[in-house]
Amino acid sequence: MSRHRIVRNYIDADSEYYEDEVFGRSVEDDSPLSPSLSQFIYQRGTPGNNNVEDGFGLARTSVDCVQEEEEEEDPALHQMSEILDLEFEMDTCKDALRQYDNDVERALNHVLSSRTAVPPPPPSRPAETELLSALQTRLQVQPDSKPTSSVTPLKSNTPAKCNTPVKCNTPNSTSPPSSRKVRDSAPLVTPKARKSRPKDIDVLGILNSRSEDKPLINVAVVGHVDAGKSTLMGHLLCLLGHVTKKELHKNKTESQKLGKGSFAFAWVLDETGEERERGVTIDVAQTRFETKKKTVNLLDAPGHKDFVPNMISGASQAEVAVLVVDSTQGGFEAGFDQCGQTREHVVLVRALGVQKLIVAVNKMENVDWSQERFNHIQKELSGFFKSVGFKNSEVIFVPVSGMEGDNLAEKSSAPKLTAWYKGDSLVEILDALDPPKRDYDKPFRMVITDVFKHPQLGLSVAGKVDSGYVIMGTPIVAMPGGDGTLVKSITVDDKSVDYTVAGEQCVLVLGGIDQTKLHNGNVMCEAHSKVRTTTKFRARVLVFDIDVPITKGFPVDLHYQTVNEPAIISRLISIHSKSTGEVTKSKPRCLSKNQVALIEIKCERPICLELFKDSKSLGRITCRYGGSTVAAGMVIEIT
Repeated sequence: MSRHRIVRNYIDADSEYYEDEVFGRSVEDDSPLSPSLSQFIYQRGTPGNNNVEDGFGLARTSVDCVQEEEEEEDPALHQMSEILDLEFEMDTCKDALRQYDNDVERALNHVLSSRTAVPPPPPSRPAETELLSALQTRLQVQPDSKPTSSVTPLKSNTPAKCNTPVKCNTPNSTSPPSSRKVRDSAPLVTPKARKSRPKDIDVLGILNSRSEDKPLINVAVVGHVDAGKSTLMGHLLCLLGHVTKKELHKNKTESQKLGKGSFAFAWVLDETGEERERGVTIDVAQTRFETKKKTVNLLDAPGHKDFVPNMISGASQAEVAVLVVDSTQGGFEAGFDQCGQTREHVVLVRALGVQKLIVAVNKMENVDWSQERFNHIQKELSGFFKSVGFKNSEVIFVPVSGMEGDNLAEKSSAPKLTAWYKGDSLVEILDALDPPKRDYDKPFRMVITDVFKHPQLGLSVAGKVDSGYVIMGTPIVAMPGGDGTLVKSITVDDKSVDYTVAGEQCVLVLGGIDQTKLHNGNVMCEAHSKVRTTTKFRARVLVFDIDVPITKGFPVDLHYQTVNEPAIISRLISIHSKSTGEVTKSKPRCLSKNQVALIEIKCERPICLELFKDSKSLGRITCRYGGSTVAAGMVIEIT
């Protein structure tokens, strides 16, 4: 058929091309139709005739045309019906759209705020009362009693589906013009049974009865680059049965082809092509596994200096950190010196609120399981941990071998190790940890770590719930923009659930909001308890080992949760004592290393913060400059 299309404005190959010429268009697209074809499609009756013929020559009355035009669905109304999924509240949606001039967001907020109270139906006219009685008789429903069958309200020209064995009208059956209004206005039958409303779920009561469940802990794996973090955790997942033999064999075969046979276990977590090609972790890899007593959400953070912002994003979601250090000669020293990432990672996890630190001394098989080497590393690190703020009871050392899998899931049977080490394996140490306390009773807060569009579910956001809980069907707000949305569904660990609580990594499917309104670092909260937004705040910080003193107007990169914002230290208020917290100097001219100070920070754009006393996760900040961390602390006052 396309061979016979006549292309207009054809230009010979030797002639010149012009910008205003349009190619590849058929005459059928924009030329007038032939008189016979136009008469067949657009034929109208005489001016006084009420009958109109459609394209197939079937006569229709003008009343039918008017009814079809009335039943055409408005785009804004269609969008609200998709979000609310409520056919029986269409009148409320129409009224809201008329009240707010077809503004879907404002109309949606109005309907959600008033949806608990459904207005009574308007009084029926005499003609409608007769139709109502006839339909109730047909459906076997008494006027003064609630219907026992559930019938889904249907659109016009669609056969009704009833649970009771009654005869339903077919599309060919005729009905009076007013029957559509009766079906919309009068509550003839109850809507189809739906899932319980948010207010019908007692989340706190359910959590109190969860004593038999395994408590959840979020564990971040940190350490210097090439310390063996991904290899250690990948081998651990293989030992726990979370990786099939087929997948492991595939990783070994492909890594050997690239000349990186030792990276087979690391590829369990390093799945992207760039990570496998470069041999380093770039993004935070996340997975979940269960032990005998715990459910562990694992966050494998990158160790390279270039990806410290990604490491901060992963460590900010954890309560426990596993610091992996290289025990080989020169390997430990390279990570622990001034340019290594071992020091900076320890400082960052402490500043981000991690209370428990497990030090996995890796590659012990390369030093022949030497107790002397293990004690040397433990002594060097213990003094540094104490200066950062970790107590001895909060740090646990364990010798492991990520490549051979010794002392990971079970106690090692290596004679050279068992001769001097009598402690637990890495998994046994995780099992022995006390479960962290969650802020279930505080307002809902969730920091977005990823925004994406699911092919089946639609617009989705991922993140960790920092406090409170959220239930499916709850209207929430994305801050600092303040755009409202609705939680359509919730997914936790690839399973659909009705609610999610503090501490869980979840995916929320949202409706009624544009994807451009959502960004990484936005805080999701409920409309009646929004998180505070500001461009200026005061914080008590600890200054780290810096080369240049901090002065007024010092530029920094402000890190909190997954957000990285440019800011300046606009004011140096006072210097405090490390031990007592008392003010030792007011209005200092500069800040040097290892000093505790109260400063004022000013950002270019509004950010979401909470006071540290109200929210520990949203009340911590980190300041970096020139690729290194210069200070970290807690929010004291929001101005």
